[in-house]
Amino acid sequence: MTCPLCLRGDGLHESCRARLDVRLDRLPGLYVLLGAALEPGSAAGDRVSGSREAPIPVRLEPLTLRSRGGMVSVLGSWERDWRETRGLSVPPSRTSDARSLAGIVMFLRVQLEWAIAEHPAVDEFAGEVHSITRSCYAALGLTSTAMRIGDCPAIDTETGRACGRRLYADPYADVIRCTRCYAQWERPRWMMLGQMLRENALAMAGGSERLSA
Repeated sequence: MTCPLCLRGDGLHESCRARLDVRLDRLPGLYVLLGAALEPGSAAGDRVSGSREAPIPVRLEPLTLRSRGGMVSVLGSWERDWRETRGLSVPPSRTSDARSLAGIVMFLRVQLEWAIAEHPAVDEFAGEVHSITRSCYAALGLTSTAMRIGDCPAIDTETGRACGRRLYADPYADVIRCTRCYAQWERPRWMMLGQMLRENALAMAGGSERLSA
């Protein structure tokens, strides 16, 4: 059985579950930040110098995420679906505001374990949460918390060469997992992995200098 969230590997990945929960937890705060980013000029790339057109009164990206049909609507549709599937009471009246989003997120996080185990489209839900989070970061001019730590050193048994796929560490996850060969390293081994990758990079750089001398 593959992981119900990423549809890869064997069984639920704790890192996938933790990442989804963290993204949900961040959304109410991101929603508030988007309100402060509505004014043109509050993020890079909003204005074009010398433009002859009148400036848009608000930035469209944050407005789209906060308005009807945006993040509250999308997540609210999942809340209604989960309530109906479980036979729970209908949700209270929701509007596109921070309080409604906080209520929706609280419900989704409480029901997350059930959804992961039972809901047939939980992978689609995880994908939409990821997409919303990424859109929020982009609208705010922020970057992901995931940091690149090097290239996957796992050896391919068929070719005898290192996998080489870029590895990223999410500080909120418990495992680094290669998306190509699925090799993984648990949190206690991250420091050792990082040190090994740095030493390999230095050795390769030294070899290149000797060859060019």
